[in-house]
Amino acid sequence: MSDTPVIPPEKDKTPGTYVTEPPLHVEYATLPPDVTLKPAEIALKHHIFVVSVAVMVLTSLITFFLPFFNGLLGGALGGYHAGRMKRALAAGVVSSVAVPAVIAFLSVMSEQPGLHFLMGLTFQEWLIAHVAGTLIGAAGGAFSRPRITDRELYGRRFA
Repeated sequence: MSDTPVIPPEKDKTPGTYVTEPPLHVEYATLPPDVTLKPAEIALKHHIFVVSVAVMVLTSLITFFLPFFNGLLGGALGGYHAGRMKRALAAGVVSSVAVPAVIAFLSVMSEQPGLHFLMGLTFQEWLIAHVAGTLIGAAGGAFSRPRITDRELYGRRFA
């Protein structure tokens, strides 16, 4: 006897009853002319830039104590999310303004006379290191992104 299983022949190859049923009849009601439909929430069409800036700012603020690498890490993550070089560098510029502004504001609110908690750097030196790291990271993150992504692939199909 062989080891292969014996498959019994199918008794009936006709499709089920759902194929032969007539389609349901649907009637659509018309709305009066004074009734309009409005979305219940605000929908951002192009939120990639906003999320890229948020990723850069949050990552840079979390790692503020690493003068060059905070911007490099934040820029790389945000630039990768941005996907395009122009969008990544624009998000890097916004992050390069927002992060030092937040740190300067927190410094003013604290009782320390200067920002010497930044590994012995002055604020201007930290600012230069942060801006350079952010822009280099944003360019590197956008460059490391694959050229064809799911967003672009499916967006072009229906456009």
